[in-house]
Amino acid sequence: MKIKYLSLLIAVLGGSLSFGASINNLDPAYSKDYTIYDGSNGDTLNVSSPTTVSVNGATSWTMAFTISGLATTSGTDVGLLFTCNTTSSNYKNLEGMGYQLTEGGDLTLCAGGYNYNGGTAGTSPWKTQTLSGYSAEQPLTLFYSYNNGNITISAMLGNDTSSLTTLASISGTGVKFGSSIINQLNFSAKDGSGNTWSAPNGVTGEYTLNNFDLYMGGLTEDQMKEYALSAVPEPAAASLGLLGVGMLLIRRRRA
Repeated sequence: MKIKYLSLLIAVLGGSLSFGASINNLDPAYSKDYTIYDGSNGDTLNVSSPTTVSVNGATSWTMAFTISGLATTSGTDVGLLFTCNTTSSNYKNLEGMGYQLTEGGDLTLCAGGYNYNGGTAGTSPWKTQTLSGYSAEQPLTLFYSYNNGNITISAMLGNDTSSLTTLASISGTGVKFGSSIINQLNFSAKDGSGNTWSAPNGVTGEYTLNNFDLYMGGLTEDQMKEYALSAVPEPAAASLGLLGVGMLLIRRRRA
């Protein structure tokens, strides 16, 4: 009995050290915890006062999140990570971020949406950038930054700080949404009514969201690295969790 409880404690401690991300002396406006999406489920993070997120004017904000376990997409299909939305009477998706992943490990990140450049999903092309050699088992931290009509997507693979790079940049008049305010962030392509939102030639994605944080203001490279490193499990923590699971399996076999 003692071994059982000890095993559970070790597994829980290892797991508790593995999730979440943070930046010293900087608090997020909104956060979301560890969630697994199977390609059909999704949920919503409501964005409301006193902090609102504008996609017009000089407002700056950064979405920082770590994902893992991305499933391959067939052909040119796009698996959506999230969409930014407004809950006005005329519901619309403002912007989205999706991906394409081949069996060979070519991961293409996509930025675009229904209201991209004042157009619609069917007529506004998505901007894409490809990252080669991606492994679904390795955490990938993404930074989606908005600053006065400019969008930048950066990524860092695992705990390799040298891999931090800008994957895509959409500037100038390319990103304009009028006076819209983001009221929702819909993960895994679910709109305000719970219906699946499909990207151009798209499907919903299968992936694990390890953590998500929305910061008001732009993040520096050092802050991005700090966030990404804090999101990746330390080797000792990962080993601790595996040790606990292993002890449970051994105990069951003996029983």
